[in-house]
Amino acid sequence: MDSVRGTAILLLLLWHASAVPEMYGAEMPEAIRAVNAFFLPFRMPTLMLLSGMLLAKSLSKPLPTYYAGKFAMILWPYVVWVLIAKATFLDIEGMPWWHWRAWYATSYLWFLFFIGVYYLVAPAFRRLPGWVPVAAAAILGLVLPYGTTEQRMAYFAVFFFTGAWLARHRGVLDTLTQWRVAGPLAVAAAGFGVAAALWTDPLQYAVWGAPFSLAGSLFLAALYGSLERGRRRLGALRFAGRSSLVYYVSHFPVMAVISEALLGVLPPLLIAAINLVAALAVGTLLAFAKERMPVCWLFRAPRPLTRGVDRAIGWVAPRRRTATR
Repeated sequence: MDSVRGTAILLLLLWHASAVPEMYGAEMPEAIRAVNAFFLPFRMPTLMLLSGMLLAKSLSKPLPTYYAGKFAMILWPYVVWVLIAKATFLDIEGMPWWHWRAWYATSYLWFLFFIGVYYLVAPAFRRLPGWVPVAAAAILGLVLPYGTTEQRMAYFAVFFFTGAWLARHRGVLDTLTQWRVAGPLAVAAAGFGVAAALWTDPLQYAVWGAPFSLAGSLFLAALYGSLERGRRRLGALRFAGRSSLVYYVSHFPVMAVISEALLGVLPPLLIAAINLVAALAVGTLLAFAKERMPVCWLFRAPRPLTRGVDRAIGWVAPRRRTATR
């Protein structure tokens, strides 16, 4: 899981390294755009799939503890990094910071917002078959206006809840990541990647294409499973995967500041390369320091605050019973 997640994060950084300068008016070669578009169906869907696979473990906790954890690990870093984004590059025209729309799936942080919504509603599906939220998300993704925030939220929910279902059906997951199955999945995924490079906009959030995106994620899992069984070292990818939140939230402001400063001074491709190196460097430094105060507060709410939220929503740890004679 860590290696697959690390690969998805690296692909995201590669994409934004060139996409952020374009946001400021730089022009990138068509080949760069085509490569990024090829991986479009696999980057964020894979991260959603893996996030969903952690749902069952979270739901095993009492609901107040569950929600307090999501406040600490999702809502808190979302708010912190929205503020950082507004201070460095994000300017929503005509939208004051106190307006609700300025906080609704903002900029590149939409991923945290989406999974926050999924974790919020997931307990309602606990007693239902695992396919129900997948089907509900797929139907919504088909009927909602294409490309709207709500349609995208439904589209990615397909992957999140599919991940939750696969985590409960490990036999199915093991079968799908065997080479006799993963080989054909790779062919199907590659074909869909080519189609995405040719017709990017119509396929970007197409619910009917979700199985092809899943095929790419499962092939990658099969590949890395084979490599790790062969004792191939994938330490760097696993490290990035374990610190995926750190790289995800930190990379865009770094790239935005560099792109704005260097645009017109250096060639766009060189700016993209600097973006990638700088984002990896900053993300790695933060990943090594993520357990230390005050750096840890960039990625997780302070523990006293988390305990306060836990108590506020109604759960108090049971008192220890004292022995009596």
